[in-house]
Amino acid sequence: MSDLQEKNTKATLYRQSSSSSSTDLDDGPAPLRKMIAVTSIAAGIQFGWALQLSLLTPYVQLLGVPHKWSSLIWLCGPVSGLLVQPTVGYFSDRCQSRFGRRRPFIATGALLVAVAVFLIGYAADIGHRMGDKLDDHVKSSAVGIFALGFWILDVANNTLQGPCRAFLGDLAAGDARKTVSERETRAIYQIN
Repeated sequence: MSDLQEKNTKATLYRQSSSSSSTDLDDGPAPLRKMIAVTSIAAGIQFGWALQLSLLTPYVQLLGVPHKWSSLIWLCGPVSGLLVQPTVGYFSDRCQSRFGRRRPFIATGALLVAVAVFLIGYAADIGHRMGDKLDDHVKSSAVGIFALGFWILDVANNTLQGPCRAFLGDLAAGDARKTVSERETRAIYQIN
């Protein structure tokens, strides 16, 4: 490859980089504190999934929904995963924000997680304010609020997961060509 082609390739990769700093691509890997910060986001995503898996069926049954109907809420996982992750991945790869390609999606996902946790945690109280009686067997307003919060949590987790993984790969880049190759390989073979 000629020097001019190599410089053009580096310039193109630099423009596509998620970093908003003016450092060169071959500076080496990101500092350990950045890597820890991004992996802590990934740990938070796992807590979100654990929250979903542990709470759905028992809490919905507590609100009065029979077990056979609570399985309908579980449809949000496959549906949102099928729609949200590819869409977010597409737009985060093409994002031209001054904050970088991944950060706006990570911030949006984190905000949605906060909204979802609030709705899930206070579903019974919000339902009571909306007219559910404490002695009702099925608290329909609370179930609706819980289902909405659960869907938002699933969408938020799917919104966070792809950009977080890609951001971690962006930060770990030492050699820009190797990173692009690794990203392409991961995009082809990753099934989420």
